[in-house]
Formats: sequence, structure tokens, C-alpha cells
Amino acid sequence: MADLSTADEDVAFRRATERIRARIGFAAHVGVFLAIGLLLLVLNLATTPESLWFFWPMLFWLIALAAHVAVLFGPGMRAIEGWRDREYRREIERMSARRGVGSDDAGKAV
Repeated sequence: MADLSTADEDVAFRRATERIRARIGFAAHVGVFLAIGLLLLVLNLATTPESLWFFWPMLFWLIALAAHVAVLFGPGMRAIEGWRDREYRREIERMSARRGVGSDDAGKAV
């Protein structure tokens, strides 16, 4: 990162931190999914072993987990980051315009 400006380094560090937190959140989501799935399986086998129902709630949770994967590893994360950066620049321009500062100076911080 030696060739990046300080502002660019800050943005890159912020994005990297957010992506790492998102991956940690995904790992936690998978862990809870597996733990609850095991708990439901044991509960199902202990109460009504002749009728397996535990997979129905897990199926719906799996759909939510798939959506989490799509947002995290698909184009969704980059689209959200791009939207957020555009909104950030727009807000800085609005604030700069209120203070009478040119919008050219505001865009350099992002």
C-alpha cells in the first residue's frame, strides 16, 4: 500500500475491515446453523422418530444462508460498497456546498 495516498489507505483499510467482519459474521451464521440443525435433529429423534420434521425449518434457514452467501461473495457486496461510496461523496458535496467549499475538494477525501 506504499503507493496509495493516506485517504486511499484509509478507505482500503475500512473496506478490508468490513469484509473481514462480514466473513466472520458468515462463519458465525454457518456455526449457528449447524448447531441448531443438530439440536433440532436430536429433538426430532427424541420426540417423534417416526416422522422427520427437523429438515423443514433447516431448509428455510438454508435459503437464508444461501442469500447471505450471495450477498457476501457475489456481486452484491461490491454493489453495496459502490452505492455507499457514491452516497458518501454526495453527502460530502452537500455539506461542502453549505459551507461554501468547492465540491472538488470534497471528492478527494474518498
